[in-house]
Amino acid sequence: MSVAETKPSLERTTELQSKLYQAAKRDGARRFHALYDKLSLPYVLWTAWAMVRRNEGAAGVDRVSLEAIEAAGVAEFLEGIARALREKRYRPQPVRRVHLPKGEGKTRPLGIPTVQDRVVQAAAKLILEPIFEADFEGVSFGFRPGMGPREALAAVDRNAYAGYRWVVDADIEQFFDTLDHQQLMAALRRRISDGEVLRLIYRWLKAGYLLEGEYQDTDQGSPQGGVLSPLLANVYLHSFDQQQRQQRTFIGRMTRYADDFIIQCGTAEQAGRALEWARTQLASVGLRLHPEKTRVVNDQEEGFDFLGFHHQRVYLERSRRRSYGAIRWPGRKACQRFRERIRELAGPPGRVRRHWGEVRRALERYLTGWCQYYRHGQSRRVFAALDRYVSERVARNFARSQPTGRKRKQRYWRWYRQEIERRKLLPRLTELAQRPFPAYRGEANVRWRAV
Repeated sequence: MSVAETKPSLERTTELQSKLYQAAKRDGARRFHALYDKLSLPYVLWTAWAMVRRNEGAAGVDRVSLEAIEAAGVAEFLEGIARALREKRYRPQPVRRVHLPKGEGKTRPLGIPTVQDRVVQAAAKLILEPIFEADFEGVSFGFRPGMGPREALAAVDRNAYAGYRWVVDADIEQFFDTLDHQQLMAALRRRISDGEVLRLIYRWLKAGYLLEGEYQDTDQGSPQGGVLSPLLANVYLHSFDQQQRQQRTFIGRMTRYADDFIIQCGTAEQAGRALEWARTQLASVGLRLHPEKTRVVNDQEEGFDFLGFHHQRVYLERSRRRSYGAIRWPGRKACQRFRERIRELAGPPGRVRRHWGEVRRALERYLTGWCQYYRHGQSRRVFAALDRYVSERVARNFARSQPTGRKRKQRYWRWYRQEIERRKLLPRLTELAQRPFPAYRGEANVRWRAV
């Protein structure tokens, strides 16, 4: 049956993933060899297309957008991909590289594959993810089905409550840009013996990128922005997670989210040993810790930042005692990025007055999303301060759009701020935090484990 004649079927894809997961779980040494033909299955390609469409994204080097494919016909587009895969004519194109602001004047590279490459990568992820999920350790939380920041933060809380006060706050330097291709392929071969699938992944790694119209080779690394890159990163660091469970050098508990990880220990000596162990283990796979972002801290004296939150044991106001565990609230960098984004959305003074409806909707979407993530902590005071900043920024822009003198603008600013807060023209983080949000999506995409 062709792709055009097949309706999208998540259930059939889920059933296939369940079979792969259970087979991998039953035999930890099994290597899977008949996988390539599954990439071109009609229901797998339809599910892959749904994943790509849901994540949206810009066009790649071929400038073919999602909207253009929908206008021409999705079924015909997927049929062409299936035919190219079956005839082994499919070849990935270079990714389009752009640089996104990272804060503090820094940028991070982002690779944008073509829509066709994203769909094939999504199909490969659907097939490969259940196999490797059967092996992954419980200390890894980043970009895994059924896991996410909330689960990682809960693990950090449990460790802090258990008395692990000394923390190795670590960051792998340029992780996605320095992955060794040979080491990654060796890690994949531990579970995959299908030569066609391995060659396909290797072609993605070697596809190169276009930056300002110039082609560049990729001798190492995996592009951030690729659909398959997070899974490949977890496969690459799986041996690191295993070594942490088996090591006898220190006593501590590790929590890893992609290339960021912390190790919580009971004493400063144990934390020092953990840092040296992590540095040695990562060097064995061609990685190194960031010299400026890696340190050993006490969560009572100075605390540490992880996943956007600042974690620290503090004195409780009523009991005058230290909290048993480290409580968390939005970190300094997260608040700085929040203010920068609010300035961007509010725009110049004239934009607020001329396009108030558009600005208000953009601010409401951003505030709702930001609150949904950061409300899981002791964030009330930070939320109140940021609420004041939002209302002041919008009020100042309204006042500055007035063709009057400076003193009158100051009076206008105070009046506009009072009106914004009195009439509730903008949502407030402190109020949004009390509202029920949509169901947490950390449970999504794991139905195949139970089928």
